[in-house]
Amino acid sequence: MSEHNDAKIMKMFADVGAVVSDSHFVYSSGRHSSVYVNKDALYLHPKVISELCQLMAQPYKAEQIDVVVGPVIGGVVLSQWVAHYLNQRRQSGETLAVFAEKGSDSVDKQFAFNRGYDKYIADKNILIVEDVLTTGGSVRQVVDLVRHHGGHVVGISALCNRGSVQPKDVGDVPIHALISLSLQTYNEDECPFCQQGVPVNTELGKGRAFIARQKNQHK
Repeated sequence: MSEHNDAKIMKMFADVGAVVSDSHFVYSSGRHSSVYVNKDALYLHPKVISELCQLMAQPYKAEQIDVVVGPVIGGVVLSQWVAHYLNQRRQSGETLAVFAEKGSDSVDKQFAFNRGYDKYIADKNILIVEDVLTTGGSVRQVVDLVRHHGGHVVGISALCNRGSVQPKDVGDVPIHALISLSLQTYNEDECPFCQQGVPVNTELGKGRAFIARQKNQHK
């Protein structure tokens, strides 16, 4: 796994508010932390996303990537830009960009290729892109999906690895992340911010849902 948290990349994240600290955040996993990676702040700025995706594409030989796959929603943007920069370096042919979607009903929440995209996977070299790796669970689903359709996963390229996700967590696929952050997180019952009465941030993360659930529990 490549880690190169150089000052320029960290500054790009910080300048748009993509790394926020000194607050009390609740993650989608239910764990708490004082730091939050606000990936949505990046997507507001096409120039920043473009530059970051160029860096995400750099480690790969353009002719060796047939299709870039990203999970919805952020992965759609990333797959387009990364494929764009791979195509700029290709001498012939074209790198395609597709995305995987989750089932809409309450039973099927697994990723799937819709819109006929599955036809472009078999026997192809696939690069999977993701914005933030936390547990690797979503990306592992996409890896399994690509393999199910006969594709060969060359690598995973991410904006940020905040969960120390390793190749073994994602089907033994090499990981390249622009930045890697080792964030201290806590279960609710051991969270020092909860114990100190630090207000939960309701603007970022799952703070509002956490507070709503607490209120319901105390009714």
